Amino acid sequence: MISLIGFSGLCSSFVFSVTLIITYFFDTKYDFKKVFYYLVFLSFISILISFFSLMYAYIVSDFSNYNVFQNSHSSKPLLYKITGTWGNHEGSMLLWLTIMLIYSFVFSFNKTLESKVKKLTIFFQTLLFICFSLFVIFTSNPFLVNTIPMNEGLGLNPILQDPALAIHPPMLYFGYVGFSLVLSLALSAMFLKKIDVIWLNTAKNWTLFCWSMLTGGIALGSYWAYYELGWGGWWFWDPVENVSLMPWIAGLALVHSLMMTKKEQLLKRWVIFLSILCFSLSVFGTFLVRSGILTSVHSFASDSSRGIFILILFLVITGFSFILFILKSDEPNKKLNLLFINKTSALVINNIVMLVACLTILLGTIYPIIIEVITNKRISVGAPYFNSTALPILLPGFLLMSVAPALSWQTNKFPKFKNYLFIFIFLSIATFIITFFTTFSTWGFVGILLSLFIITASLFSLYNNFRKYGFKNIFLLNNSLIAHIGVGITILGITCSSVFQSEYKYSFLVNDINKVKNFTLELKDVKIFQKSNFQELEASFLLSKNNKIVTTINPSKRYYHVSKMITTEAGIYRNWFQDFYIVLGSEKNGKWDVRIFLNPLVNFIWLGVILMIFSGLLGTRKK
Repeated sequence: MISLIGFSGLCSSFVFSVTLIITYFFDTKYDFKKVFYYLVFLSFISILISFFSLMYAYIVSDFSNYNVFQNSHSSKPLLYKITGTWGNHEGSMLLWLTIMLIYSFVFSFNKTLESKVKKLTIFFQTLLFICFSLFVIFTSNPFLVNTIPMNEGLGLNPILQDPALAIHPPMLYFGYVGFSLVLSLALSAMFLKKIDVIWLNTAKNWTLFCWSMLTGGIALGSYWAYYELGWGGWWFWDPVENVSLMPWIAGLALVHSLMMTKKEQLLKRWVIFLSILCFSLSVFGTFLVRSGILTSVHSFASDSSRGIFILILFLVITGFSFILFILKSDEPNKKLNLLFINKTSALVINNIVMLVACLTILLGTIYPIIIEVITNKRISVGAPYFNSTALPILLPGFLLMSVAPALSWQTNKFPKFKNYLFIFIFLSIATFIITFFTTFSTWGFVGILLSLFIITASLFSLYNNFRKYGFKNIFLLNNSLIAHIGVGITILGITCSSVFQSEYKYSFLVNDINKVKNFTLELKDVKIFQKSNFQELEASFLLSKNNKIVTTINPSKRYYHVSKMITTEAGIYRNWFQDFYIVLGSEKNGKWDVRIFLNPLVNFIWLGVILMIFSGLLGTRKK
């Protein structure tokens, strides 16, 4: 019964959306204004009914639903029953549709845009929804019913049973799917030729929100990989990680372009191009994840027919958007105010750098696929390629980021140039001394210098703004500087945790003690615990320093009875300056193999991300 209600809600939402499209064309002849917005509301309510019906089926363990049977089990904790709703291909696509209509519904309350622009934006957003709902209804229906009664399900993938993974997909989707509204805004602005200050401000706010959500989603995924997968790192340059990074980079370029276009009205075509690119990359990433052509722990599906459907959607959406871009977008015959060194020049260079980095990551991601199609041989492109290509490309963009806020829009002057030069020279010398007398690394030197310069230069600009404007709206006026400080802190965390990470391997008997740098580590005990849906083997390590107990660290292994899978849970002692990270290995003759990582400043990554998200959400309130 609940499956029938859910499928009815999905179909009703589709019907209301089609009716909305028809209503739009008759709006000029009849007074359908209220009907148009009622249909937005009805479609939104219908998809909510559908989504929560599926969630309810998971909560009550309704195994008559094939999707619930495939991805749940009655012994699962309630949290993971709820999150099982989107922990699979069909449920995650229903979440995709739900978020699309959440954006449509919230946008329908916009009171600043002209009515024509607003309605045409909803029209294009609804067209996108119809395309994706057809995909769900015909290839990915989450409401299929089992033909025979089932008393128990097959369970959820154990590595997805984690609190961070519970909120990672929705947050990521609010970024991915949110760019559909940015695309719809761009299409409506092109069609009506209404790219004015109000439109730019509206697009900026929605782009900032989507980019902030995408930032949070990527960070949560990285944090989960850090403590759950037990390899001591947080980013593997996995293809599915890459396809989430590409729209993030394009979104970052779009945010800066929207800021620039408010001062330089001649970059409208560039803004429209980036708006199309952001959602196109999101759909392309969805195709790679769900087509089966990539093998990854993140992949949802391996059905080629679904992949073809999404590929067609990608080609239709991207093709239509760029054709409209070529035919409809125009630009005044007026020169752009580019000088040797002004804010416009810095932002243009930054945009170019971001897009080149995005294309480099795209090439590294799809190159193995192209080679496999041509030669029928599978190759892999890993971290060495991306570290040696994408990262050096991004460095000039990050360097410009530190000084761009101090530049002028209209003049070629760089206020307080000497101060920034002195800061850079001082930090260069200090960083060289620090890295030379510790563990010198070229990448370590460059990363630390860059991060400290971004932080210091941003703080200096913040101080100058404070002297000029005082405490009034200090956060709102300086949200971009706060974001840059967050970027600097994140780069510092990335550099130190990657370049200066230490790894140790030991074999422990119970009560054995080993020295790890200036720490001592003792294996006190190994116990087995029976939990509701898994059995856990947990080791207890006593960490001491200077004969004083610091903490107890408990790495473990879990055996999930239903899926018959073993997962590794890292034991981590966290502090601001260094994580003590322990992974429990196999046992032989009473000895336990243990891997230990010392990860300096890794928590700066998450701190910087929080500042970026805070700044992005703050920027949506800035006019």
